[in-house]
Amino acid sequence: MRNLDIATLRSLQAVAEYGAVTRAAEALNMTQSALSMQIKRLEEVFARPLLEKQGRGIVLSEFAQLLLTESRKLVAQNDAIIARFTGVTPDCRLRVGLTTDWPPLHLTQAVRRFREAHPNVEIVLNDGASVALLKQFEQGELDVILTTEADCGMDGTVLMTIPLVWVGAVDGTAWRQRPLMLTNALWCAFLHMGTAALNRAGIAWQHASGVGSCERNLMMTAADQGVNILLRTHTREGLQRIDHGGALPPLPSASLNMYLTKGKVAAMAGEFGGYLRRAVQDEARVAA
Repeated sequence: MRNLDIATLRSLQAVAEYGAVTRAAEALNMTQSALSMQIKRLEEVFARPLLEKQGRGIVLSEFAQLLLTESRKLVAQNDAIIARFTGVTPDCRLRVGLTTDWPPLHLTQAVRRFREAHPNVEIVLNDGASVALLKQFEQGELDVILTTEADCGMDGTVLMTIPLVWVGAVDGTAWRQRPLMLTNALWCAFLHMGTAALNRAGIAWQHASGVGSCERNLMMTAADQGVNILLRTHTREGLQRIDHGGALPPLPSASLNMYLTKGKVAAMAGEFGGYLRRAVQDEARVAA
């Protein structure tokens, strides 16, 4: 009977989450050669290749994907046993920030699956504007942030893109008025993307008075005091996508981005990031 080495399984998980041996080794505080040796040791146990070249990078083989699903359970059980009987727990507080635009289904699925595998990890959720989250992330106040932006920063990862749409009150007429009143907050990336489209189309616009928090802005929109620019997936009672028949210009898509810390909880943040990626991929498959 052969025994599996938990360290080799943990290395496989890191490669899956980071998509590169180098980055996975950094997250585990190992050398690249040491991590490669662990992957090789695991390949020898099963006599199957685990990594395959794809372009300039690597991907997990089909067998490795199957192994990964089961190995996560074993690694999680190992960590739970160590924590329970030794009282030694990992740095188990992960600070996650996200914008209010972020589709909640992806996040809730990821948090639930992650917590099932890592019951001793506390996830602290914060919300805010992308601009504020990025600043907090740079200052080391957050470990994972999920932003909605026109594009993606150099250190971020685009998890998906979602088209923007014009949204107004149910049976509202505010979208017909000129200048067009906009109810997005001044710091909202969607506002700048929308005004750029309006400027190109030569449509006059103004920022509606009384705009404040996202919740207040949506209430103003539902009261037909202006129009809002939202992700196509965003739904709320009292609002509907405007059927303007071409009276308003088309809008671009927004990037839903993820940024992971390189600090002391980098490995845990990377693990959580993997759950987010899979939640997004699962949703995309269902939608297709």
